[in-house]
Amino acid sequence: MVLLDAFPLWAVYLGTVVAVLIAAEIGFQVGRWMKRRDPEAGSPVTGTVVGGLLGLMAFLLAFSIGIVINQHNGRKSMVVSEANAIGTAYLRAGFLTEPDRTVSRELLEEYAVVRLTGATDEEQLESALIRSTEIHGDLWDIVEVNVQQGEESATMALYVDSVNEVIDVSSERLAAGTLRLPRLLGMVLYFATVLSFLLVGIANSGDGKRDFFALVLFALALVAVLMIIVDLDRPQQGLLIVSQQWMEDLIRSMTLH
Repeated sequence: MVLLDAFPLWAVYLGTVVAVLIAAEIGFQVGRWMKRRDPEAGSPVTGTVVGGLLGLMAFLLAFSIGIVINQHNGRKSMVVSEANAIGTAYLRAGFLTEPDRTVSRELLEEYAVVRLTGATDEEQLESALIRSTEIHGDLWDIVEVNVQQGEESATMALYVDSVNEVIDVSSERLAAGTLRLPRLLGMVLYFATVLSFLLVGIANSGDGKRDFFALVLFALALVAVLMIIVDLDRPQQGLLIVSQQWMEDLIRSMTLH
């Protein structure tokens, strides 16, 4: 649901509630018009049809929630993986001789801060990615210099592996952050929601009386479930954001080292 990212969650919620209530009112008026054309006919839409569509809605909601929860959990696990990779590289930098030891650890400290900033401030994401790539290059330059100088021991290999892990995990975390609910599925979900309320409105027109209070409660509840999907689909926006606690703890431990 990338198209909704430009709007705050509360605005999407209220806008969707208004849209489905308008759809229900349109359905009600259409049902009354059909009833006036043929007063002897029964309800234009049977309860079976409405129930079937609402059942389809429940399936779509459950299916979509499953997708976005898996993506959300994947983003959380990548934060832990990256914090562990940086922390391991920071410790193994102690195997190096000076000044490479100090330079490597300073680069890794800055790298952790940059990654945290990029994750928590969307406006800083692009610059954080650029700086991350630069630090990757600086760390690998240190590795190359040490290997060229004959530092090819098993201990040095451990540090090389940890730096390589830092670089690999950064790409994996970026990929996890770009995973979104398929656009077509999001469009079908919204269309089915509006259509459901349209048919509910037509069904309510059978006796010519609106059950407005119940309809509003139904709209508030169903759209709230839809907003959970929208919220989870946003990597670092809304209420259900990915916690950066592991990265924050890592930075504090580096500062105290």
